Amino acid sequence: MMKAVVLTCDKYMAFADHTIQTYENFWKNNNFVYRVPYNSNYPEFMKQKYGDKIEFVKTEFPIKATVLSLLEELDDNEWIYWCMDDRYLVRIKHKITQEIYELVKTIEDPNICSFLVIAVEPYFHTDKYLKKDSKLLTKSGFAFYETIFTDSRRLMSCWRPQFIRVKVLRRLFESFPDYDFVAKEMNNFPKKKLEGEKFYVPEQNLVVVGESTHRGELTENCASSFKKLGLEIPQNFKLTKKYMVKGELPLELAGLEFTLPTRLQRFFTTVNRWYWRQR
Repeated sequence: MMKAVVLTCDKYMAFADHTIQTYENFWKNNNFVYRVPYNSNYPEFMKQKYGDKIEFVKTEFPIKATVLSLLEELDDNEWIYWCMDDRYLVRIKHKITQEIYELVKTIEDPNICSFLVIAVEPYFHTDKYLKKDSKLLTKSGFAFYETIFTDSRRLMSCWRPQFIRVKVLRRLFESFPDYDFVAKEMNNFPKKKLEGEKFYVPEQNLVVVGESTHRGELTENCASSFKKLGLEIPQNFKLTKKYMVKGELPLELAGLEFTLPTRLQRFFTTVNRWYWRQR
């Protein structure tokens, strides 16, 4: 089993629950034990819901202290799955994602540090930023390419869901300032990787994720997902009309994959949004 570290806090515990449920629903038979922080109110309802698939760690409220407490008992070279409560699962290529889990567990090179499961940024779709001669293949031949940037020590996409070594996250948060910063400030903090460390992105997206909140408000897509899963929408969050879903995957029918024309995709999204607003 692998630890899936879920960054959250008491105020956002409903979003952590929602994120975990999407993984349990869409990634059948995943091999995770979700490691979740809480500040003062032990989430008994989640323990009853997920049983041995979840473990809680009591932490201090500041984000830096929270993450370092979650990692405290873990070995530097241990692989974890990093999934913040603000990135929930919408769709997944289950077979290949499971293959990368199996591949990660066999890697002995300590310099291989991360495998993203979503690559939506444009710089991951051009050869300029990928080392095509440095790739790793899953059992079925799906490729992951090493990333490279002008600043070779720049660490990209820290907040995306990914398989990552504990030492990278520990070093990252240890470098952050000690004051009680808010989450959005982390985007501007320096993020460095060490010389020789390798980070990989998939040749194609493996998942589609939704963002739970935008500037402290509940996104429309997340509210719809809560309704679909039969969860109670948090009443202490204002609802925004922002619809924030990242990544694309082809549709599947009778074993065949296909992609709808852009206009048709937008039409179905509009209808879906209208339907769930009425619920």
